[in-house]
Amino acid sequence: MVSAKVYLKSSVIVLLLCLISCASKKPTTLESEKTIEQPKVIYNNKILIINYLLTKNAQDQKSISLINKINTEGNLKERPKKPLNTTIGDLQYALLDADLKEIETHTLKNPLKKTVEFVNDFGNFEKRILDLDSVQFSIRLQLPENAKHIVISEITNKKPIQLLSTKIE
Repeated sequence: MVSAKVYLKSSVIVLLLCLISCASKKPTTLESEKTIEQPKVIYNNKILIINYLLTKNAQDQKSISLINKINTEGNLKERPKKPLNTTIGDLQYALLDADLKEIETHTLKNPLKKTVEFVNDFGNFEKRILDLDSVQFSIRLQLPENAKHIVISEITNKKPIQLLSTKIE
């Protein structure tokens, strides 16, 4: 025969399991978390590829110059994803409309820091981070219908420093 103590404990466990299994799986949002829905961005059937040269001088000041830009028809398979961890020195680019209002913002890992993997003399893999003085990099994006400018900034511990603004034509 089951003692009253064991019966009481098992009844409480069963009751808790029933309550947990009946709990709602739908995520809840607080009223303060609700935001005004932003207007949806309408994309053209155009891909923009912009090539830049990023250089760093002896004082660690960065400058960017435009190499070329290519407009072509088509659609990208996927949109750029935001990196989970941005650090100081990474680049941020924003697409702006004709009124210089931000449409989209994306980030790039610092192109001047290249990670190289190689096999050492003992047959083991090694990884090194090279600190470059200049590098060419490209930005590929699906062009929103109303995008007129792209602004590239360097992420700092304070406010991002604008490096270059390019007009999209």
